[in-house]
Amino acid sequence: MSQGNETGGELSPNALRYNAADAPDSFFRAVVENAADMISVIDTDGIFIYACPKAADVFGFEHGSIDTLTPDHFHPDDYDTVMSEFSELVVHGGRRQLTDHRMSNGRGGWVWIQTHAINLSGDPRVNGIVMVSRDITAHKKREEEMLHAERAVGFGHWRWDDGAPGPYWSDGLFSILGLNREDHDPDMQWTTDRVLEADREAIAQQTVEALVSGTSFSRIISMQHADGTWRRIMVHGHVERNDAGAPTSIVGVSQDVTEMEKANRAIRQSEQEFRLLAEHSTDIISRYDVDGQLIYISPSVERLLGYHPSESMEQSWNDYTHPDDTARVTNEIVGMFGDQQTRRIPYRMLAKNGDYLWLESAISPLHGADGEYQGMVTCTRDITEQKTREQQLMDARERAEQASLTKSRFLANMSHELRTPLNAILGFSEMMTEQVFGALGSPRYEEYVSLIHESGSHLLSLISDILDMSKIEAGKYDLSLEPVVIGPALEKAARMVQTRVSEGELELLLDIEATADSQVFADERALTQILLNVLSNAVKFTPAGGRITLSTRHYADNQIEISITDTGVGIEQHDLDRVLNPFEQVVRHAELASQGTGLGLPLVRALVDLQDGAFDIKSTPGKGTTVSILLPDAIGLQDSLTA
Repeated sequence: MSQGNETGGELSPNALRYNAADAPDSFFRAVVENAADMISVIDTDGIFIYACPKAADVFGFEHGSIDTLTPDHFHPDDYDTVMSEFSELVVHGGRRQLTDHRMSNGRGGWVWIQTHAINLSGDPRVNGIVMVSRDITAHKKREEEMLHAERAVGFGHWRWDDGAPGPYWSDGLFSILGLNREDHDPDMQWTTDRVLEADREAIAQQTVEALVSGTSFSRIISMQHADGTWRRIMVHGHVERNDAGAPTSIVGVSQDVTEMEKANRAIRQSEQEFRLLAEHSTDIISRYDVDGQLIYISPSVERLLGYHPSESMEQSWNDYTHPDDTARVTNEIVGMFGDQQTRRIPYRMLAKNGDYLWLESAISPLHGADGEYQGMVTCTRDITEQKTREQQLMDARERAEQASLTKSRFLANMSHELRTPLNAILGFSEMMTEQVFGALGSPRYEEYVSLIHESGSHLLSLISDILDMSKIEAGKYDLSLEPVVIGPALEKAARMVQTRVSEGELELLLDIEATADSQVFADERALTQILLNVLSNAVKFTPAGGRITLSTRHYADNQIEISITDTGVGIEQHDLDRVLNPFEQVVRHAELASQGTGLGLPLVRALVDLQDGAFDIKSTPGKGTTVSILLPDAIGLQDSLTA
């Protein structure tokens, strides 16, 4: 080094201690055997002429114990490629860099090797091919980590060196566009063709300006995906220069921002939508090492849980997880270690304000290129609102099931208890009314007996409605469908309510002449019940002096329409659906609301549906209500079946 100082620090042949011609062999051997790279010489038949000791250390064999390389020394996926390139070097001479490949480390694993080879078989001093190899396993592992990161967040990097035909693309950039590196060699023309024509001039101009000024550039452009769609790509570029200031490379990163732009457009559409998106887009990304130690957490943790990222780095997750959830979360993580599959785990975590929030974490294992476990990555979001809705639905379902069970128990317990005494009341009152055992002795007793009979009949009617609705809901209501002459059926129903019509000072009109002899295909008992329920409602809700009209007409599609129209109090439009719910009453008058069970119209609609009919109700408050019932025309139905 003293000679180097004498020349002012410049390294020249005259400043060297040895020139190539007079350096002793021991000097070169010491250099070769202690170099950081592995140096070996192989003849054209693949037999070792020389291998430095470092190669033995890397590949795990005793120095001098291997004469030739065999397929067992190479990874099965790499052997054919390396042998093909070596053969070309043997035939054509010159020098080349072999494709990066994996070789056995002699300990059951693989090391990545990068080799520069020079064919010196024509040099009698060497008479072989010099191989200068380097262990790049750590470099490959870093590349693999970069690839995982690129794919996880949708970005890739690129580099365009001076003199290269086009830019180098990382695997992440190929992935953004749905392409495979093996299928494409991105020269500049190919790259340009991928860019939307409207963006080409602008990005080219920015690149030129960066080369001139030395400033970085950034732009969003559209590039075509392999599926033909256009993706919006954010391109960031920077110019590298040598010591003389001349540009040597343009390097940069590109990120797919298609979904981000869509989200931004949605945000701009409405301030409310923006707030909702901002409040709910709170996923937390975190990374744990092989020991389970948190080594990274995204800033969104502060918005979600109130902790600054620096605080979270010092926390242990199980200290903040709800005690009832800790064991389950631990078991899920252990299960992930077992099958190496992503787990989605709901649990509660303590926020800084003291509240527990429901979170869901997608936990995925992270592996290196050699399959070695390197930790885990989690993506966590707030599902408190979802859990609240689920609990509300569960509570509502439980209340509904309990109400249904209560009703069923009530009906089961009361049916026998009520029917038995009512049947007795009716039986004895009928005997007394008919004076089976002679005159009662006083007209007043006959009046009392009549009232007893009327009250019992009314109670039996109410209970029958309840039991019939229960049977319909349970699918146990039996019908006997047959042709029923409509005239007599309607007249019978009119007679049965005539007393109440007279007492209410109402007018009941029948307009059924056109269809009096027609027949509907129905259950006669159910038809009578339908008519009585609708007519009873009309009588109850029509003031004195009002009118009730019972009419029929032939309807399209082999149907007969029965309409009951009253001039009563009517029903508000928003209450029409409610009156068709069992046990629901919308009457504002307290006295009227206390009468009946609220099953009249729901039971009518259910019975009509059972007979393949149709039910409709129209009403105007203060003017009245019309209930329309469509039932199959028995004769028309028979004709259609025989046609």
